[in-house]
Amino acid sequence: MDNASFVDLVGLNELPAKGFVVREHGELQILIAQFKGDVFAVENLCSHAFERFDEGRLRGFRLMCPLHGACFDIRSGSAMGLPATGPIRSFGVRVEDGRVLVDLGDATRPESP
Repeated sequence: MDNASFVDLVGLNELPAKGFVVREHGELQILIAQFKGDVFAVENLCSHAFERFDEGRLRGFRLMCPLHGACFDIRSGSAMGLPATGPIRSFGVRVEDGRVLVDLGDATRPESP
């Protein structure tokens, strides 16, 4: 992986045990969550109604949109529940020296069904 594509966005100690934080990089908003010792990053934008997840909920690996309840897997960005059928972008993550680095050069958008 190219080190130049990793961006330092948040300290590991800033991530809540349950829930998430949102950080901006340019015009991109990235939702960062920690679950069972792993850290994940997805775009902060629902693929169904293009609503932000800021007021949404995280239950396990399920990220729920506050507008219509669409659900996404924070590990991959894949849609897990209607009304969403398309994925959200997910990003590679690594933790170094207590900082969460997100790979913005390797954003993936799984294929829609």
